[in-house]
Amino acid sequence: MIYSICFITIGDNFCMTNGDHVNPISANLQGSFYTDCDDAEICIGDNVGMSSTRMWIHDKLTIGNNVKIGACVLLIDTDTHPMDYEIRRTSNKGTKYAPIVIEDDVWIGAHSIVLKGVTIGARSIIGAGSVVTKDFPSDCLAAGNPCKVIRYLHP
Repeated sequence: MIYSICFITIGDNFCMTNGDHVNPISANLQGSFYTDCDDAEICIGDNVGMSSTRMWIHDKLTIGNNVKIGACVLLIDTDTHPMDYEIRRTSNKGTKYAPIVIEDDVWIGAHSIVLKGVTIGARSIIGAGSVVTKDFPSDCLAAGNPCKVIRYLHP
């Protein structure tokens, strides 16, 4: 489903599977594109595949070429609510957000969460169930909550 997206670009050979009986890991959840800002931007490169991926974008999401995103991954570039409880009672003014960048040939494992302001370097792998709160360099395997580098892939 696409809601109020101001700008979206999708490259060649994009595949997003979701719904009933598509992938046993995705628990039959629906994937979605959601923006909460009129000038939000989603740019998806060539040969990108995802399964029941949910994207909540306030600012910008950039996904490179040849990226694989596992079942039920959440990509969210906003805190969705302000930290100050008094402001939160009446509005979302002051909510923090920052772009997400996923470079070429990245693989993000199922049920991971990628938060605001994160860049995942080219050819890196994020292990299933990870919570990605900071940048990761190219050519690494990272996993956990919070996600951290486990090892480098190419010496």
